[in-house]
Amino acid sequence: MKKLFFLLPVLIIVSGFITQKYIDDNLKKLLAQFKVSEDDVKSSVLYNITGLSYYIPNVKVLKSLALNDRAEMVELIGIRIKEYVNTQEFINKYNEFRETRKPNEPEKPKYSEELKEEQKASLSNSIKEMEANMKNLQADQKPMFEEVINQLKQQLKDIDDPEKSFYTPQTDNIIKQNYDQQLENYAVDLKMWNEDFPVNNPKPLIKKWLDRFLSNSKDIDFNAQLNTVKNKQVFVNPEYERKDPQWKLYFRAGKEPVEAARKFASVWISELK
Repeated sequence: MKKLFFLLPVLIIVSGFITQKYIDDNLKKLLAQFKVSEDDVKSSVLYNITGLSYYIPNVKVLKSLALNDRAEMVELIGIRIKEYVNTQEFINKYNEFRETRKPNEPEKPKYSEELKEEQKASLSNSIKEMEANMKNLQADQKPMFEEVINQLKQQLKDIDDPEKSFYTPQTDNIIKQNYDQQLENYAVDLKMWNEDFPVNNPKPLIKKWLDRFLSNSKDIDFNAQLNTVKNKQVFVNPEYERKDPQWKLYFRAGKEPVEAARKFASVWISELK
């Protein structure tokens, strides 16, 4: 009995190793048929999940597989993706993507005093440049420049006139109100961002990806009839012909792999809750 208890963990480990080797070997064979590597699959995982994409590399190859092989392929790739999204490598990539979706904090606004000084500097520079350029003008062109320069000088003077200046306490109040509203909106967006993309936790995004797949693939009529029109296959049912490309992709993939994918996705979602 002691020997049995001693051997049991060893048997479990060996069994797990054999199972993993079976998965690895079969997955490599299947991916070779699709002319994609496991690295290709890895690199596309984040793109597919974040873009809510459901790319199938080669539908013709998929359809050429035996029925059992189609479902097995889906399950094997699903297992590997499920393993990969729990690795630190994927978590790091997810966190990088997460930062790209972070809302931008509103910039602190400039108030009247700062804006006024900036406009003063701009007007003063314009006046100096025009006065310098006017020296090189012909006499008949100078009056027009003098008129513009005088207008700029008047604007420069009016900046400090409380009756004429735009830069008033009322303007500052409007600026502050706008900034406060921006901060409120930013706080809401930041809260939503943290909920949708929690740090080190891609589960909400994965769940959203799986939910959308289940929704899009739930009513595929795999027995739909096709006609060939101008060397192109079209659905006899015009309603099906108006379906989006994703629906048509699932139809082309076939019932067995799609149902296998739906079963895998449903189980995975239940584990994410």
